[in-house]
Amino acid sequence: MNKVIAFSPLQKKHFSLLLKWLETPHVKKWWDPNINWTLKLIQKKYSTYVKRFKRLELKSQIIEKPMYAFIINYDGIDIGYIQCYNKSDFSPEQGYSTLLLPESCAAIDFYIGELDYVGKQIGPQVLDVFLNEFVFKIFGNAFVDPDAANIRAIRAYEKAGFKKITKENNIVLMVKTSPM
Repeated sequence: MNKVIAFSPLQKKHFSLLLKWLETPHVKKWWDPNINWTLKLIQKKYSTYVKRFKRLELKSQIIEKPMYAFIINYDGIDIGYIQCYNKSDFSPEQGYSTLLLPESCAAIDFYIGELDYVGKQIGPQVLDVFLNEFVFKIFGNAFVDPDAANIRAIRAYEKAGFKKITKENNIVLMVKTSPM
């Protein structure tokens, strides 16, 4: 039986879900592990995402670029978070070079926050639907940058068709090209 995968644009009403998920051990291990998330911090970081942009304040500049953030819904249940943006828009904070990546390329970040849905082959399905319904309509490629020790994420990305292109600073860069 096929389950329905849908994406709801991030809204302020989702902030309590983000707080819950970001403080869940299986997410926290890989997603901002040094931050003790509070609702106030969630609001500070994600309030512009609701408006479809990210504001990054650096010492020498302020960057405001498009950010597409969604709640992942699996068969009627909100289970996780996914975001994408142009790979070149926030390179100062990534800590590695994006020069090896194709020109038309989205960066993807996501997690399954609900533990009952982890390890059930849902991640590759979510990625496939998200890439085809949203990302590949805008970009020719997508990349992800899991921690080299995050074997579960790397396997999920490989099952979704991502290929490893390099490893830099303990980060594995993986790319998938649009089939169109």
